[in-house]
Amino acid sequence: MLTLLTLLVACEPPIETRTITDEGSACVDDAGDIEVTFAGCLSSSCDTLVSAECTAELVDGVVEVHGEAVIESQGTECTDDCGIITASCALPLVEDPETVELSFGGETTALDAECTGF
Repeated sequence: MLTLLTLLVACEPPIETRTITDEGSACVDDAGDIEVTFAGCLSSSCDTLVSAECTAELVDGVVEVHGEAVIESQGTECTDDCGIITASCALPLVEDPETVELSFGGETTALDAECTGF
């Protein structure tokens, strides 16, 4: 019986871990939080979201956002559904939002840019 269990475990495809860092888009949502939408998506049959988080810091008039998502994938015959990967974090205190920009993944935009696709 132990041999059968060993064979079954040996036949499972390996789990691959991938990390998405500072890829996708960021904006300020209606609640006043920063919403990060990561590039890529999840297959419900093969992928597990391990973690998704973001941080935001005000540096010289720019809200610098950093995000990271960790995904585990197993299998080769995956469904084509696309689970969106998001994270939210608190917007730092900003005295004058009209003079502050939002920076994420090498792109900079106005702090009041609307979130789309949510």
